[in-house]
Amino acid sequence: MPLSPEYREKFNETAAIEWFRSVEGLPYGYHNFLFSWIDTPEANLPELLGQDLLPIAFSIFEKFDYNTSNIFYAQSLNKKLGTVNLTIAELADEAAHRGLNLSEVGAMVEKDGWKYHGFYHDGESMVCSCYVAGLWKAAGMFDEYTDAVEWSPKDVYQVAFFDKNYKRPQQCVDADPDSPFCQLRGRFRMTFPGFNSIEPYKNMNDFCPSIAPEFVRPSGC
Repeated sequence: MPLSPEYREKFNETAAIEWFRSVEGLPYGYHNFLFSWIDTPEANLPELLGQDLLPIAFSIFEKFDYNTSNIFYAQSLNKKLGTVNLTIAELADEAAHRGLNLSEVGAMVEKDGWKYHGFYHDGESMVCSCYVAGLWKAAGMFDEYTDAVEWSPKDVYQVAFFDKNYKRPQQCVDADPDSPFCQLRGRFRMTFPGFNSIEPYKNMNDFCPSIAPEFVRPSGC
């Protein structure tokens, strides 16, 4: 999936390499893994589970393993509320004082550059797709319009950064004549609905629902 000429021109390779070196060696972003795809209080988790599943489940788990519960759930909520080391019950109380519940706090937008404390390493926390988006942002492709740390794989492949006129090498055509990108191997054919279709905009993907099985994405969310 090569970049379009416009975004190849924007891409600052020196800045991208500098950013990569600054985060090289960080572990996978388990601190905010859950929040990279929770953008709304009620329209991301499966409907049968309900918006209160995570607060209840982690408050129970916290009694048995505080550190793990803190790393996977509470640290991010503390970041969003601007608090430090509050337990889940204390976070719920603090949120209530502000007229919020923990599902609403969880849907708040993560900010690039937040530092987390974890099992092995302190630093920024990014899952794979956020890492790609972070590199793009460092390279100058995002301008100032969004944070990258909540981007999902779907967000990465739907943004209109790619070359619509890409002429694929013959071996790519031979492997899959109908694909707009190049997949040379694999038991399964990769599909990417909405590939390269959404022009970037401010706060892109920050408030998107994702309920199965349709995974409808409203325009401008």
